[in-house]
Amino acid sequence: MKTSILLSILVSLAACSSDSSPKPDAAASATLTVKNYLSWCSISVNGGTASTNATMTAPITAPGSITLAATAGTGFELGPTPWHDTAGDTGTGDPGTVSNGTSTATVAVQAANKCVWACCPFPDGTGCPTADQCP
Repeated sequence: MKTSILLSILVSLAACSSDSSPKPDAAASATLTVKNYLSWCSISVNGGTASTNATMTAPITAPGSITLAATAGTGFELGPTPWHDTAGDTGTGDPGTVSNGTSTATVAVQAANKCVWACCPFPDGTGCPTADQCP
């Protein structure tokens, strides 16, 4: 009798401790962070509203690529390589594809957080940092 009671208690405890709640998709909890150095550019993520915010975030919902677009703010220019840590960055920046004063670049994302950054320098080409702005 004691054995059957103990077994019944153990089965009940095991049933109570099992977590059957749905787990969030790893990709859905990942984030793309876009840093806009000193807010000198106006940046949009995947065709969204352009912003001069210093930092923008977007959820990574599936592996693939995200399109970024930048235009230089008043008193600044796109420069030769406004994008960093994007798909076209081989270590010295990414020019993106420039058309009508906008540079478009892509970033490959997986199910993990990703950070990229952009800088639109002064017209003489100065002002952007050489150090990576993403951790």
